[in-house]
Amino acid sequence: MPKLTMLVGVPASGKSVAAQELVARAGGIAISSDAIERELQAQATQGNGTLKDRNQAVFAAVQDQLMQALQAGQDVVLDARLRAPKYRRPYLELARRHGYDTEALFLNVPFEVAVEQSRNAAHPVSEAAIRRYERYLQIPTYAEAFDRVSVRTSEAVVDEARAYFQEQRSRLLDDPVGLIRELEGDGRLASWLPELHRAIPIDQHNPHHRFTVYEHILKATTTVAGTSLKMVWTMLLHDVGKAYPGIKQFTGVVTQEYGPFRKKERVVIENGADIREGRDSGDVYVVRGERIPKEYVSTNLNGHFYDHENLGAQLAFRVLTRLGYEHDFALEVATLIQFHMTMPRDIEQEQLTTIRKWYRKVGRYAADLMMVRLADHRGK
Repeated sequence: MPKLTMLVGVPASGKSVAAQELVARAGGIAISSDAIERELQAQATQGNGTLKDRNQAVFAAVQDQLMQALQAGQDVVLDARLRAPKYRRPYLELARRHGYDTEALFLNVPFEVAVEQSRNAAHPVSEAAIRRYERYLQIPTYAEAFDRVSVRTSEAVVDEARAYFQEQRSRLLDDPVGLIRELEGDGRLASWLPELHRAIPIDQHNPHHRFTVYEHILKATTTVAGTSLKMVWTMLLHDVGKAYPGIKQFTGVVTQEYGPFRKKERVVIENGADIREGRDSGDVYVVRGERIPKEYVSTNLNGHFYDHENLGAQLAFRVLTRLGYEHDFALEVATLIQFHMTMPRDIEQEQLTTIRKWYRKVGRYAADLMMVRLADHRGK
């Protein structure tokens, strides 16, 4: 049976190299949206067309090349803009209609590695572009009905940590918070799970959360103690994305024009944490380095962690790989973290059509996600 392999990863994660390796090993062809875009740019008049027009032209060219390959029955490795299910779906549907086997290969590369690889690339991308893509990237899961989901990561296994968690398996299941507190106290948490350790000082600055990110995580984990290791690790790691650099934001809306800022423009208030913690009077808001009198911006100065589930899923997979867990287990945990913000808030009052839509999105993970929501709520 012919196969379509979709490559998912941030810019400079090594997708082009992976595509070449796969084609060299199994044959078929590689289709690259970046290569198509460069070709179209070379053919077009400089500056001709809007960004939307160019993106549509690239998408159409990718689909055309893919359709020709599918009709010819060729194996295809697709390196396109595949950062979320909505972008992967059209290609999946085409492949299924042509009787293809489908696989997602996720290149789970840390930001620092991608930046270094970009510096040595023929077509480098900016750090800002990598950060933005990383934040919006949703890991591929079996809820999308891939025949296989594979993950490559350069994360090295820490043998001492692997041995410890294998030895402490029963305790981790029954008393996960006690175990984590012990690791916190003797320094092993910072060494083995820095992603979780970074959450310790982070105040959420949000009326829906009484606790710091770290204390919320531990209280939520207490709820699932004794259930399964999958659920314990899901709750221990479900909010580690909130501790990721730059993820916490204080947002507002410009109420009237001021300097370069337009009315109704949504902005990020860079001194929001300093104001909330009393280090800043709050008479002005700092936005993109500019100081705006507070009367020009409407905000409640609540903290927000938009897209933390995306980063959390990527981080969780690397954490569990580092601790010696199998990739299949790590992917199950990462999937629950990816989906943990999707469940309707008041599911008992929600319309049936909304619940069905959610179920179509998460599939077989629905039951576990109900437990995740319960634990998350109990931890507030």
